[in-house]
This record gives sequence, C-alpha cells and structure tokens, in this order.
Amino acid sequence: MAKKSTLFPGNCMTVTAGSYSKSNPFLARIKERYDLCKAGSQKSTFHVALDLQGSGMTYEVGDSIAIQPTNDPEIVQKVLNLLKASYHTLISDKHTQEPLPLQEYLSRKVNLAEVPKKLIGEMAKRQTNPIKKERLEHLISEGQRELLKEYQAAHEVWDAIAENEEVVFEAEEFCHLLQPLLPRFYSISSSMHAVGEEVHLLVAEVKYVTNQHQRHGVCTHYLCHRAPLNIPIVPVYIQPSHGFTLPSSHDIPMIMVGPGTGVAPYRAFMQERQLRLANGHHWLFFGEWHRDTEFFYEEEWKELVQAGRLRLDTAFSRDQEHKVYVQHKMLEHGKELFNLLETGAILYVCGDAHRMAKDVDAALHLIVQVHGGADEAGAKGYVKKLRADKRYLRDVY
Repeated sequence: MAKKSTLFPGNCMTVTAGSYSKSNPFLARIKERYDLCKAGSQKSTFHVALDLQGSGMTYEVGDSIAIQPTNDPEIVQKVLNLLKASYHTLISDKHTQEPLPLQEYLSRKVNLAEVPKKLIGEMAKRQTNPIKKERLEHLISEGQRELLKEYQAAHEVWDAIAENEEVVFEAEEFCHLLQPLLPRFYSISSSMHAVGEEVHLLVAEVKYVTNQHQRHGVCTHYLCHRAPLNIPIVPVYIQPSHGFTLPSSHDIPMIMVGPGTGVAPYRAFMQERQLRLANGHHWLFFGEWHRDTEFFYEEEWKELVQAGRLRLDTAFSRDQEHKVYVQHKMLEHGKELFNLLETGAILYVCGDAHRMAKDVDAALHLIVQVHGGADEAGAKGYVKKLRADKRYLRDVY
C-alpha cells in the first residue's frame, strides 16, 4: 500500500499500486538526468530516470508511463499579465467544480501551447478593431482549415491574446475556453527486473521558433529542465502496452525497428531478454542524424553485439551526402529479413507515425514482393497475416 502525497492537490487517500491514474498519480522524483547527445549535436535527447520507490507500482517491458506536466511559469506569467486578473481569483474546474486560484489553474489545468478554435471565435466576436476582427473571422470561416492550422502552429495562447489586446475576458470564462493540459505518454526504456523501482525514459527535447518567439515542448521542457532533481513532484502513472511487448517464448526471433527515441522500448526488451537468458535472434535497426553525436546508448548496444546477443544495423542519415534511413537498411538486408520472418520472427516498429512508419511499411511490402516472390496483392496479404498473427507490432505516434 502507498499513500498519495499531498504535494499534488486533491484529497489525500490510501491507494493500491494499480490504482494510480490521471486523477490520482504517483509523485515520482527524477533521480538522474543527462543529455545523450554529444558536443556538436544540434539536438538534445535526455536519459531521464524516475524513482518509483514506495509506490508499489509495477510495469512490464513495452509499457508506457504517463507524465502530467505543468506549464512553464514564464508562460503562465505572460498570460496573467495579459488577463490583468488577480493571481488569487478562484476558477471552478469545469469537471470537478473544484475551485483553484487562477495562477494554479493556468499552471496545471489548461494547455497554454494550443490556441483552440473556440478561443479564436470568441476573440473574433469581441474584437473592436475591424482589421483584426476580419482576420480572426477569416481564420475560422468555412474552407480555411489549413490557414487555421498554420495560425495555431505559429501561436501559443499568450501571443494570440497579446495580438488582440482590445479583447477583454473574465478570468474564468477565458480559462474555460482553453483545452485541458493532458498527460504525455513515453515508452519505458528499462526492464523493472533490471533496474528495480525505477523507470528510464528517452526524451527528445522539443525546441522551435514560430511567430518570432522561442517555443518549448510543454512536457519535454518540464522533464529535461524544469522539474527539479530528487524532489517527489512529477505526477506519473503506468499505461499498459496492449500487446507491444516480448513474445511468450524466449526463443522467438525479434526484428526491432526504432530510429531516434523509437529505440526506447528495445532497450527494455534487451534488458529483459538478457535476464531471461533468451536464445532468440535479436536484430535492431537504429537511425539518427550522426553517428558521432546521436548514437543513443551506443556502448550498451555494442556490448550486446560483442557478446553475440544482438545484430545491429544503423542508418545515420546526415553522415553522407545522400540520406540513409532505417527502411533503406531493411531493403539492403531484405533477403535475410524475409527469411527470418519465415522462421516465425516478430517485427516491431516504434517511433514517428507520419513518415517513418509509413516508409518502413512500404519497405516491408517491397521485401515480401522481391524476396517472397509475391505480387502486390500477395504482399498485402502476407503483411495482413503478420498483423493478424501479432507478428507485426507497431507503437507509433
């Protein structure tokens, strides 16, 4: 049994390990955090270790962990200044009716990085400047979906309202126009049997500039920089994998495709398989920009290779004039990959859903055609059966 800490607002109650949830998270502490990218990299990708000691929480390899971040205090302050409202103004939660001070409500209840269409619509109704009013009305008019998306991608809540200073909102009505601040889910990159009451994460820091302002990913900035070390303040709960996990037999071969942070669950897989003395073939396709600066967990992978426990094929896209990605490495070794699938191997794909997963899927279909002697329809049928047999598993986002 473990108790919910009163550091997280809400009722203090005794809970069992399995009952931690979005409304009742466990407060973990960050016990270790460092950038895995070496000097000269244009990226920042952090190894973050969370301490679960005292929670009674357990997880399996393939599971994810939910992190409930808070908004950056600098962003909260900008919104408070623009609203010209007292920090202590009480705001009723739309769902629980719980009254919270405005500053706290903006800090942990609402998404200040996303400008909702509803907010733009209300600003349009109240805008007294005819030019600004026309612009806002045009953004939400029929047929302007792409223009609206461009505006939302370029703005956060604070600069959207700063550009419309003529509009006045009462604090509570403004808060209720915003989207909720939802938890973010990260693939766990550790086996609990290997690390004990810890969760390891691989977190790519999100940084970009829009509308001439520096932006930060809400949760990545929170985990990589804002959350203090060694203080139990990070609200978390476990999200089961729903199938993206190890096979029941330790002898089943595994093909793992995971560029960038998509490699996270495979670190957990390999930790677990080594503890179980698994005999199955393990083949990892990993990709990033540069071998010298973004080869995450390089020494761990190399130790497994040297021990004969892992085959590793890498694709560092910017180390040569032409771009090389994981799907190119799959095609390069297509015959061996197909033969391994024929022996019963499971193919795992983790990472970006928009491009990588589609390109890997296309490569898989081509491999089945070229090395399996199938036509296009036959390749589709083969891949469909892999999915049905749970031998083509994807965790994409």
